[in-house]
Amino acid sequence: MTSAPLFLAVRYLRPTRSFISVITVISMLGVMLGVGVLVFVMSVFSGWQREFRQLLIGFEPHAMVQPMSMQEGGPDGPKPVDWRELRKTLAQRPEVISAVPVATGTVVVENNGNLQGVDVIGLTDEKDNALVQKLSKHIREGRFDLTDDTIILSDKFAKELGAKVGDTLVVHAAESVNQFIQKYREIPEDGDEKKRAEALDNVTVLSKDLKLVATLRADTTGLRGSTRGYVPLHVAQEFFNLESNVNGIELELKEPDDVERVMGRIYRSGAVPETWGYRTWIQEHEMMLESVKNQRTMMWFILLFIMLVASICVMNTTITVTVKKRREIGILTALGTRAWQIITIFVSQAGIVALFGVVAGLAGGFFVLGIRNWLRDQIASFTGRDIFPQDIYFLSSIPAHTDFSDLLAICATAVVLCLMAALIPSWFAARVDPAVALRDGG
Repeated sequence: MTSAPLFLAVRYLRPTRSFISVITVISMLGVMLGVGVLVFVMSVFSGWQREFRQLLIGFEPHAMVQPMSMQEGGPDGPKPVDWRELRKTLAQRPEVISAVPVATGTVVVENNGNLQGVDVIGLTDEKDNALVQKLSKHIREGRFDLTDDTIILSDKFAKELGAKVGDTLVVHAAESVNQFIQKYREIPEDGDEKKRAEALDNVTVLSKDLKLVATLRADTTGLRGSTRGYVPLHVAQEFFNLESNVNGIELELKEPDDVERVMGRIYRSGAVPETWGYRTWIQEHEMMLESVKNQRTMMWFILLFIMLVASICVMNTTITVTVKKRREIGILTALGTRAWQIITIFVSQAGIVALFGVVAGLAGGFFVLGIRNWLRDQIASFTGRDIFPQDIYFLSSIPAHTDFSDLLAICATAVVLCLMAALIPSWFAARVDPAVALRDGG
């Protein structure tokens, strides 16, 4: 009697020219749709999350060790820190690939009367500079050369500026431009023109001619890379009035995904002075990374309702089958079949529908994943709208990455919901009085 419920469940699922067969197929299609959509959407979100993190790691400094606002060198303050010695200490750490000095700030780039502000990082062009090495992989045109008065921009920013590789751009220090604007506003409009001219002559705007030697791909330099430039360290030091000092020391780590734990260990070891702190690439983009994670979680719950609809279809199928098989249920009960065995028959039927739907859904989901970028192009050509715009998602193609844990969760959720949906009408069917069932089914 152990295999009897399963035998009857399979028997009830055999194709017949009846209404039951139609609703059984509809239930199976509902499960297939729910699983397929979940597989596709969760794979795309996982791929986007994974690619976005790799994108940040591929162009952002892994960690930046910087002096805090506390003044050094005062009579009662801490002793000044020699950044060269600190760099040497950090470079000797086993977790660190390279430690290089950087100078960061904002400049104003001018080309043919077009002025645009851009954040720049001043770097040394050293062979062991891991940041320069990974940024060089994103070169679209030119060569990553920081040995002379040069500048490197993203191709998107260069296009907005109307500049191309080989052009000489006029770069102004943002601080001196702000001082010029402030002095200009302080001059009375009704004042003597000669005095106005003398006042403006006393304001100097620090400017340099820098040659655009390379452009970086904006679609691979992520959230901030498309509005960031790179200049030689000595140029940045001049623009930001640092003399021979730096804003910080950039670290490239062997384990960038575990940057918070690694930097915490380095800081606790005393390798970083108390007057210096650090920021990581995760901290710089914490809100965006958290937003991606929250969107993925919310999408999971939204798509879960599709699975609930599919399970309701299975419940309707079970209700229909139990009503149609009411007389047979009465006979089985009269012959001594126990209630749990009756329940097992219809729950097994729902389980078989769920399994076939899950397998079909997995196949359909992976098929659509395989043609996702082709589908995107077709939808864009038909509707005139890009469903995966690069300006929002920072990627030129739709990524996809399927985790085994996600697949397991999707399949298990589909099967469990279908079994639970079938359990309720099966339980009521098993409680029927045999005499009533035989009389009503007669």
